[in-house]
Amino acid sequence: MATLTTTATRPSLFGGVVIIGGTIIGAGMFSLPVVMSGAWFFWSLAALVFTWFCMLHSGLMILEANLNYRIGSSFDTITKDLLGKGWNLVNGVSIAFVLYILTYAYISASGSILHHTFSELSLKVPARAAGFGFALLVAFIVWMSTKAVSRMTAIVLGAKVITFFLTFGSLLGHVEPTTLFNVAEKNASYAPYLLMTLPFCLASFGYHGNVPSLMKYYGKDPRTIIRCLTYGTLLALGLYVVWLLVTMGNIPRPQFIDIAPEGRQH
Repeated sequence: MATLTTTATRPSLFGGVVIIGGTIIGAGMFSLPVVMSGAWFFWSLAALVFTWFCMLHSGLMILEANLNYRIGSSFDTITKDLLGKGWNLVNGVSIAFVLYILTYAYISASGSILHHTFSELSLKVPARAAGFGFALLVAFIVWMSTKAVSRMTAIVLGAKVITFFLTFGSLLGHVEPTTLFNVAEKNASYAPYLLMTLPFCLASFGYHGNVPSLMKYYGKDPRTIIRCLTYGTLLALGLYVVWLLVTMGNIPRPQFIDIAPEGRQH
């Protein structure tokens, strides 16, 4: 009698990388040049690299702790066991607050974008209804499987990167070294602005809520998960650096003083 053997397909490394990269990269990156205009390019680059290093290793620490618990355990289980019920309550409220704000922001923004898109097609769809429908669609994909999430994230992240380079890629050829090095400003100070950029940099590398999910996706395979975290965060870092290079290499530093108020008005 023939014996049938089946081999389970291991999740691809690419799926985990795009989940991390897609979580990190968002519309907030477009405000990076304005926030970092005081520190300018090289100090901002140093701040980004330093923050990337710290945030990557904090994620690796979460992974190390997570590996000591059963697959599926998340922050509630880990924090309660390691720090006690008091700190677990603080941690739970903090995570719930952050995730609520992010969820609200994405649903609100997607509703507005879809409402505008439907209006261009002469379809009257209220922004609230569009946002609610978008939330249901994403929830359904999350409910299906992590693999479905990774595929959707790959499509969305790919569209983001392609659109970014189609829109701003031509500016790379117009980067002026004199503008990038801020030659026009004599005795300009940059270091005093560096500390102000760090909180924004920290928010630009937030992915840690996905670490327990990746362990559930890959199992207790730290080597693969470490590669996902490393490549995903490097993808975000690379895109941030290109964005700073494009903007700060084309727009003189003093002009950002006028750009910031215009952004607040919109």
